[in-house]
Order: sequence, then C-alpha cells, then structure tokens
Amino acid sequence: MRNFILIKNLFILGSLIILSSCLSIKPGSVKTGNKLFETFFVGEEGTQYFIKPLIFSNQLNEEIKLDITFRCKNEVKDSAIINISFFSKENFNIVDSLKINNESTDIVLKQMKYLFSERDKELFNCRFSVKGNLIDVKKLFNRSNWNLFLYKNGNTINYKTPKTTKKKIDKINYEIFSLF
Repeated sequence: MRNFILIKNLFILGSLIILSSCLSIKPGSVKTGNKLFETFFVGEEGTQYFIKPLIFSNQLNEEIKLDITFRCKNEVKDSAIINISFFSKENFNIVDSLKINNESTDIVLKQMKYLFSERDKELFNCRFSVKGNLIDVKKLFNRSNWNLFLYKNGNTINYKTPKTTKKKIDKINYEIFSLF
C-alpha cells in the first residue's frame, strides 16, 4: 500500500514538472539565433516584426535606443511604430523632433508621444513612441551609417552609430528588409 501511494505521488509530481515546463514556452514567435529581432505570425495580416533596440551614442556618453515594430504581408506599405529611449543626464518629456539620416534617406519624426521617464543609474530614461513610414524605415536599413539629431528646447544633439550597431543594421537588412 505504501509503495502504491509513493508511486502515485511521484507520478503526479513528474506530471506537474512536465506541464510547468511546457507552460514556460512562448508560443507564436520565432527567435533568431542572433537575437536581433523576433517574428510573429498574425494570420491574414502576415507577419509582425519586432526589431530589438539599436543603440546610438553621443560625445557626452548618452545614448538613444530605438526599437521598431511593423507588420508586413507581401509588400512594404504601412507604418512602423518606433519606440525611442533617450538616456540623458536631463529628465524631459517634450521633444521637438528626431531626424535620422544616412546616405540614402532622411526621416524626421515629429509629434512623439511621451510614455514615461525613469532613473537608470545616473541617467534618465525618457521613453517616447511615434509612427513612421515603413518605406522610409526600409530605406534607412539600406545603409548602416546612421546619424541621429535630437531637437529639443532649441538645441541639437548629434548621435552616431557605433560599429556594433552598424553590423546589426546590416544583418537586419539582410534577414528582414531584403525579403521585400
């Protein structure tokens, strides 16, 4: 009788372990080996792409992190949601615009929606979101040498693309945008 109860309890415990490990699996997305982006199948609307944050820096050791989300089925024609984190010594909630350019295109992002600010060590993370034209975003990825110009309070702050981010941009262009 004791052996039966012990075997029953071990069977229940083993079943719970197996079920809990299955629940931790994230359904619906495909992770790439390089972890630069994720894709999600969204039925009739095609595939949703999430490009993980790309980092740009200035001479004051401040950073901008951009992540981009968009959907695409057979062609590039819609908008992209661009989320921007400004890591700055100054806390702010209003931005005039952000210009992103390279050798092939210029994008000016205006009317950015303020999301939140939080302290990240000695810097503030000021988070904004804006919609951009997906065709323009695709053109940006044709060249990896991006320049970002933040316009706020009458000042312009220039951010450059580090070598690691240039490599990521080239890889994202190859793995996503060259398909369209």
